[in-house]
Amino acid sequence: MGKLRRFFGKWQSLSNSGKLIFVKATACLLLVKAGLSLLPFATFRKLFHRLTSTKTVEEKSKAEIDQVVWAVDTAANLLPIELLCLPRALATKFLLRKIPALTLEIGFEINPAKSFEAHAWVERNGHIIIGDWPDAISYKRLWVWE
Repeated sequence: MGKLRRFFGKWQSLSNSGKLIFVKATACLLLVKAGLSLLPFATFRKLFHRLTSTKTVEEKSKAEIDQVVWAVDTAANLLPIELLCLPRALATKFLLRKIPALTLEIGFEINPAKSFEAHAWVERNGHIIIGDWPDAISYKRLWVWE
């Protein structure tokens, strides 16, 4: 209940454009989750590539990017379904698709004592914008989804 109360406090302070970003993030997460659940991965990947391909380039400030990341993470935490790193990274990549040098990275944890653990994150010019991890964990990049 505390999570919802904090969210509604934040919601009231958002501008109309901030509220719209949150609604878009929520819809995007739900569509990504449905696509990943219902479609073969190869089909989903092709469809996602078509939807994110754009010739238009748009620069966004760090604050605008941070607002999208906040909206994706907050919506993912509030929705009653499990939305781990891949749907969050895909939703962020889609919402920020016009920003150049934005890559979706997929890797695995480097820890022989643990079973295979994958992780997805989004980078811009080598800096993680969503999907960061603690310093005690190391991931090896396996695939870059541009």
